[in-house]
Order: sequence, then structure tokens, then C-alpha cells
Amino acid sequence: MISSPEQEFNRANDLLNAKKYNKAAEVFQNIVFNYPGSTYGADAQFYLAETYFRKKDYQSAIPEFEFFINSFPGNQNLEDAYYKYGFSYFNLVPSVAKDQTMLVKTIEILDELQEKFPESKYASEITNLRKKVAERYAEKNYNIGKSYFNGGEYSAARVYLDNVISEYPITKWANWSKYLTGQVYEKIDSLNQAIDIYHSLVSDTIDTELKSLVQNRLKVLEQKQ
Repeated sequence: MISSPEQEFNRANDLLNAKKYNKAAEVFQNIVFNYPGSTYGADAQFYLAETYFRKKDYQSAIPEFEFFINSFPGNQNLEDAYYKYGFSYFNLVPSVAKDQTMLVKTIEILDELQEKFPESKYASEITNLRKKVAERYAEKNYNIGKSYFNGGEYSAARVYLDNVISEYPITKWANWSKYLTGQVYEKIDSLNQAIDIYHSLVSDTIDTELKSLVQNRLKVLEQKQ
């Protein structure tokens, strides 16, 4: 007996909900190939991407979400697809020392999602994801600034540290960049400026590790005065 597309779709969904991801992907893919252009074919394309997404196989999910978004712009699952497409890119972002192309792509997708769905149900998730992207950018630039600092290139270090402080002020790396900027001032004998920075940090809400470092530097500098 030949199964209908509805029966096959329901079977694939049952497999997906049972976390039998490989088999679910196979059935959804068959529906896509056998019923192109149909409602079941479009929905199966989304759920094929969703299967990989739930499996955390983001490398496979990305092209499937991309194909769905480009092929079925009027589908009811479009908003979900956009968010999960962007989330998948973010989860493939390499370490901060490497290429940040995927961070750029994540932001592009989130921008497009919010343009198409200004009242998106994913508003809070989008905000959180943007914060995580900002943390990655800030950490990368902080590390570059720290590398220049360790190499004695203080002017170059300041360029990156100032970028973190001005462009990513709500990240934890902004306060770490201020602390390192204070150390830069110490190195160039601008002790009063270093002390001002350290005092401003102590008055802010900063993590315990950083506060301890700042207080130690203040003790040392105040003894020098």
C-alpha cells in the first residue's frame, strides 16, 4: 500500500519527536523530493532543517534552512526558520582568535529577521543572541589589545581596548579593557590617569576577580605617591 504525503509527513514527525533524527531526516527528504512545490514538500523542507537543528548538526541545518527561506518565503514556518538559521550560524562560530565571518552572518540574519518580523516572537532570544555576538567581538578585540600590550606596543593596544570600551560597553570585556588601559598608563608613567581609571572601576559593579586586581593596583600606586 502506497502511503500518502500526509501519512509520510506524520510518520516523519513521529520519528522526529521520538528523537530518531537520522530516520526522520530520511523521510522528510523523501517528501521534499517526491512532492516538490506542494504544501507537504515545503513543510518537509522546514522540518528537515529542524531535524538537523534538534540534532545540533548545525553544519547540515544551515543549508537546509537557507534553501527553505529562499524557496518558500510565504510559509508559516518562515519566522522560526530565520531564527534557527541565525542561531545555527552562531553555534558554528570558531574561537575568538579565528575568522569571525560567521558572527557577521549571524547578525545579518538577525537583522533580516527583525526587518521581516518587527514584532517577532523571538524578540528576547534575538536580544540575547546579539549580546552573545557582542561578547565574542569584544573578547576578540580585548585579546588583540592584550597581545599588543604584552609586546610593549601600547598605542596599538589602546586602539583595540578603546574599541571594546566604546563599541561594547555592556560586555564584561569593557571593564577588563579599562583595567588594561590603566596598566598602559602605568607603563607610560601616567600614574594619575591609571589611578582615575582604577577608582572608576572599583565604583562600578565588576566581577570579584577584576575587583581584586584593581584594588591591588591601587594599593601599589597609592604607595608610590
